[in-house]
Amino acid sequence: MNTFSVSRLALALAFGVTLTACSSTPPDQRPSDQTAPGTSSRPILSAKEAQNFDAQHYFASLTPGAAAWNPSPITLPAQPDFVVGPAGTQGVTHTTIQAAVDAAIIKRTNKRQYIAVMPGEYQGTVYVPAAPGGITLYGTGEKPIDVKIGLSLDGGMSPADWRHDVNPRGKYMPGKPAWYMYDSCQSKRSDSIGVLCSAVFWSQNNGLQLQNLTIENTLGDSVDAGNHPAVALRTDGDQVQINNVNILGRQNTFFVTNSGVQNRLETNRQPRTLVTNSYIEGDVDIVSGRGAVVFDNTEFRVVNSRTQQEAYVFCTGYAVQHLLRFPRRKQPFQCFR
Repeated sequence: MNTFSVSRLALALAFGVTLTACSSTPPDQRPSDQTAPGTSSRPILSAKEAQNFDAQHYFASLTPGAAAWNPSPITLPAQPDFVVGPAGTQGVTHTTIQAAVDAAIIKRTNKRQYIAVMPGEYQGTVYVPAAPGGITLYGTGEKPIDVKIGLSLDGGMSPADWRHDVNPRGKYMPGKPAWYMYDSCQSKRSDSIGVLCSAVFWSQNNGLQLQNLTIENTLGDSVDAGNHPAVALRTDGDQVQINNVNILGRQNTFFVTNSGVQNRLETNRQPRTLVTNSYIEGDVDIVSGRGAVVFDNTEFRVVNSRTQQEAYVFCTGYAVQHLLRFPRRKQPFQCFR
């Protein structure tokens, strides 16, 4: 499997993708110490120009006069509200993540709800609806891979096949909190469900926090090199924080949108997301959608295994061609800077 690792970049996505300087990186991975204006092959921003590329700029509110979002680190309680794990285990309140999410939403409280997930593999989708209060979902293992949420979904699959895979045994039913999300996809009259409905984990929750777990669309290399949207994580809510999370897939791995409860894009708001200390993997449009996202101390890996062809990474400035060394062979790598 050929890979290209883009380590610890701070990336901002604001109705497009812009790579910016990073903040918490080891000394050997820090940006060049050149001073502005740099060189033609490595242009450097001046201090004044760089002011437009910090987190506060991207996290500004669209509401005139409102303060920018200034997120604090995720903190966990001594006792969570819900615990997901094997049946019969002490302290476990639910055996599936979706059931715990439903229970948290049904409380209809504006107080943050904490859901702890014990180590294990959790097969199936997770939908987190819009709610008055934020949801914090976190793994209790030693590392993110200890808690794995996964399913194989392809944006090109038919609505009938999608219903079969996503809703076994009536997981989503009328009257349940996430029914409206499921229904917006299962009622499609098109031949395929499309990218927006291919997500394994989909949240419309403002204030969502995810920590210490893995989310994967396991479609992987089971398909050809054609167009196969397969979202691992989709977030529509504002002020979302993701810390120490593995987000794994191939095409459209991480999708941020400004969609409303009707699953349609809204032009009057811009969701803001902070991703820290995480790992994101894919091969095409790894991060996409509409929103403002800042990545800090996060590793991106281009997994070029479906096509065995060249890889492309977009940064700032001029187009420069590099030769990328993969294990056992060389692959051309294009960086648009």
